Amino acid sequence: MTQHDIGSLQSIEENTPVKADAGGTDILIIRRGDEVTALAHACPHFGLPLSKGHLDGDRLICAFHHACFDVGTGKQTEPPGHNDLRRYEVEVRDGRVLVEVEDGAEAHLEPAFTTRGADTRRFVIVGSGAVADAAALTLRENGFSGAIAMISPEEAPPYDRTLMSKAVLAGGDGPRGPTITGADMLAARDIELLRGTVRAVSPEEKTLSLEDGGTEAFDALLVAPGGTLNTLGAPGEDLPGIHGLRSRVQAERIAKEAEGARRAVIVGGGFIGLEAALSLAKRDIDVTVVLRDPVPMRGVVGERVGRAIRAEHEAEGVTFVEGEVTGFEGEERVSAARLESGDSIEADLVLVAIGVTPATARIGGLNAEADGGVLTGPDLSVPGAPGLFAAGDVAQVPTPWGRVRIEHWRVARQHGMRAARAMMGERVEEVGVPFFWTALKRQYRYLGHAEDWDEIVIDGAPEDGGDFVARYIKDGKVMALFGAGRDAEIAEAHARMIRKGGPLDR
Repeated sequence: MTQHDIGSLQSIEENTPVKADAGGTDILIIRRGDEVTALAHACPHFGLPLSKGHLDGDRLICAFHHACFDVGTGKQTEPPGHNDLRRYEVEVRDGRVLVEVEDGAEAHLEPAFTTRGADTRRFVIVGSGAVADAAALTLRENGFSGAIAMISPEEAPPYDRTLMSKAVLAGGDGPRGPTITGADMLAARDIELLRGTVRAVSPEEKTLSLEDGGTEAFDALLVAPGGTLNTLGAPGEDLPGIHGLRSRVQAERIAKEAEGARRAVIVGGGFIGLEAALSLAKRDIDVTVVLRDPVPMRGVVGERVGRAIRAEHEAEGVTFVEGEVTGFEGEERVSAARLESGDSIEADLVLVAIGVTPATARIGGLNAEADGGVLTGPDLSVPGAPGLFAAGDVAQVPTPWGRVRIEHWRVARQHGMRAARAMMGERVEEVGVPFFWTALKRQYRYLGHAEDWDEIVIDGAPEDGGDFVARYIKDGKVMALFGAGRDAEIAEAHARMIRKGGPLDR
């Protein structure tokens, strides 16, 4: 263990995350009066600098993807990412700050966990995505020693779906590989990953049935199957070269076919479609996006911001066509997308990205709503069905933003963590603040939730490519913020939403 002098106490700004060098190791310093805390500097999620984050009391929010940490312990309290921050011993002597750093020590610490023990209960999770992964890890880290099984039609262990339309389609893995909890990590925690498709659930009998005729018993069940891809139902949609994008297998297949593609058509102008358009354009493919509304994502971010995002894509060579795809042409492989106008767009690769529907239609016994969502309480429990929980894309959850069903990866991990604690019998009342990000021409952040608004107040100039924050206001409340280049401001608003417990006063 080596002690490093990182400077005078008085030179360190108070109540502000500060980067410091300790013998070649980047560390994070937080000074409060004469007390100094030293932590790992890089966020465990993608290794980005926590010195850019926002400090609110003992909570540190990463400015980039809003992982939250308790600076007193280094523990990660909110996703994304998983590991905790290493704390370094600090001594203040003669006005100098001395920090002990062990050579070669990992900056991030794996949380302590238990394994299978004497507990005879069996908790089953339907799905192996963000909810399932977060729930299973939280159960073990909170001391659950019963059996845990994840049931999924996918063979792959839990992976990061946010990388599928970005790094994977662009031909790489991004900041790290897609797998977030590998087979070895699951095995070390005695978490079973079973391949299968759930056909029906019986909360009364505490059993579920599988498509292959098998059954599984449970003491508590978390239903988190995610969504199923919407399709056009158009003639020729089954031609080779036409894809949906939901799974890792699908993303890797598209990425492989992109190696020889010259022209691609994206059907749909949502976040997935726009991310995929830029990813494929980076591979020197002529990309055309077909959308019904000339302003992409108008209903999510508003007209002014939507037009700015469209312009950014056009600057990268992406073409937009307004219309509706009514069919596809081709013999052995797709050769064109046909529009209702009668025009055709040549394509040797097509991605249909028109959203998902909660994957509850194929599971009997859940009493799903018309849109496929399952009504839950704030703790993700299903009313009237003891031991049954639903989370992620399928959950309609009461929140300060109303009863909402949100299809965001970070929200899904929040759900998984919260549901795990409730499954263990803990009283869970807090509701996580929704947040997501998207990597388009630049990095955008979205905080809160706004399905509609009375007005949008924009500070900055999105159409000029400048930094900006848009505030979505309903009934005098700031329901959501969306922006680029204003990460610190959005992180600070996140802290205020946590403290207020919901939307902000205007």
